[in-house]
Amino acid sequence: MSKTRMTTNYDLNIWDRRAYETEGRETGGWEINLYQYPGIGYPYGSGVFLEDRTITLTPEEATRLTLGWGTDLGGDYSEDTDFWLDKQTFLETYTDIPERVVNLLNGLPEYEQSLDMEHLKVV
Repeated sequence: MSKTRMTTNYDLNIWDRRAYETEGRETGGWEINLYQYPGIGYPYGSGVFLEDRTITLTPEEATRLTLGWGTDLGGDYSEDTDFWLDKQTFLETYTDIPERVVNLLNGLPEYEQSLDMEHLKVV
């Protein structure tokens, strides 16, 4: 019997699409892709991608979030142009989250997540 729970925590891939597409020659195309976690302990990016929920950030929103800035430059988290955080950690880590982004994240629907830990067993 599989155990599940309802959750609104999502896996966020925060990345600069423009930097990726131009191999770093240009920057400034930040977006947040959302994935459902299939279950507790699954790796980043292993869940269902919600393409229709992608959050494309304006340049002002990306600046407020300090995306692309290292903590040594006053950034809140990472200077990387592609990284993962869960929604709860994102909301706890960033100090100036634009209202539109908070509303979109908080408006995400609940979904069912497995509590089965079988996938974590080493064979």
